[in-house]
Amino acid sequence: MIRKISSVDSQLLAEIHKRCFDDGWDAKTFADMLSKNVFFGFLDLEKTARGFIVGKMVMEEIEIITFCVLPEFRNRGLGKMLINEVDKHAQSNCVEKIFLEVAENNAVAKKIYENSGYAEISRRREYYCMKEGGVDALVMQKIIF
Repeated sequence: MIRKISSVDSQLLAEIHKRCFDDGWDAKTFADMLSKNVFFGFLDLEKTARGFIVGKMVMEEIEIITFCVLPEFRNRGLGKMLINEVDKHAQSNCVEKIFLEVAENNAVAKKIYENSGYAEISRRREYYCMKEGGVDALVMQKIIF
């Protein structure tokens, strides 16, 4: 079941985020973010929380801020379902474009985005500081209307 998230989910989101990213965000970061009305998101919650997506909507554009699925639940279509929720949100709010950044070395995420209609529009050189060094961020976009 996918449902909308709110600031009361901040601790749960932080726990998931820390399991998915080396520099996972804390609950305060999520609470502060979700207290602002431009942020929205969706949580995949079956018997346990499995993943979520957070976006920021300003005017006719959405930026996907963060997106993660716990490792043990990957490759089951959950990421695609969460992306689809953002698409529905965009369509119901007359959003024209959705943007996101993804690490160039994140092949799984890139494939999900490409299969969902996103295309690379630019690149930020060595944007991410990772164990293996600087990794480029690909800026991707999907046109809705």
